[in-house]
Amino acid sequence: MERKEFMSLVGISVGAVILQNCLSGCSSKSDPTPSGGTTGGTTTNPTSTGFTGNAASSKGTIDFTIDISTSDYATLKTNGTALVVGDVIVARTKAGNFIALAKACTHEGTTVNFLADQDRFKCPNHGSEFSTSGAVLSAPASSPLKQYTASFDATSSKVSVK
Repeated sequence: MERKEFMSLVGISVGAVILQNCLSGCSSKSDPTPSGGTTGGTTTNPTSTGFTGNAASSKGTIDFTIDISTSDYATLKTNGTALVVGDVIVARTKAGNFIALAKACTHEGTTVNFLADQDRFKCPNHGSEFSTSGAVLSAPASSPLKQYTASFDATSSKVSVK
């Protein structure tokens, strides 16, 4: 094998590896949000999987209660905070109201972040913005986020989402 032929094969191989990585990074099925910690202003909760329609018995039904007096959900004691709970993002607005929306941007499915200072949600991928009711405020998303009913019982410190 001559040097020119060898270098050509190396170049093609490297190009194929780079192309594969680029294409897999653009997949709409990927969710860059890690399971735990804080990302872009939204705190995720790794212990909540199955709360919101992931279990076969619930068949996609959203109906759960979280206790904000426990350490897993204590973040929501403070106005202007949010937690991802299964397939839902539960947020507490600057005014102290609880809201719950589907966490996945309707454009490509990335988990949205709660922007507390603006009381709105923003997709970190392409910049779609949503109101606290889930309405699209800026594209590229064209469909609203699904809104759920969130009610807070101050006596028990529990938030119910349906």
